[in-house]
Amino acid sequence: MTKNFQAFLKLDKSKYANEYIIIVDNKLVATGKDIVSMLKAIHKKYPKKMPFVAKIPEKSVLVL
Repeated sequence: MTKNFQAFLKLDKSKYANEYIIIVDNKLVATGKDIVSMLKAIHKKYPKKMPFVAKIPEKSVLVL
């Protein structure tokens, strides 16, 4: 299990419902709804890092 994934599991996800999150080096570095612009900005800031990207579903969404 990667450190970024461990940071994701510890994150309080209730604040980010229906948004994308990006974690780099165990830190939440971006949140929002426009994933394309977020990834462009993160790639410029952290060019040699592999970001962890996830979309947080709304509370009423059932993930199967």
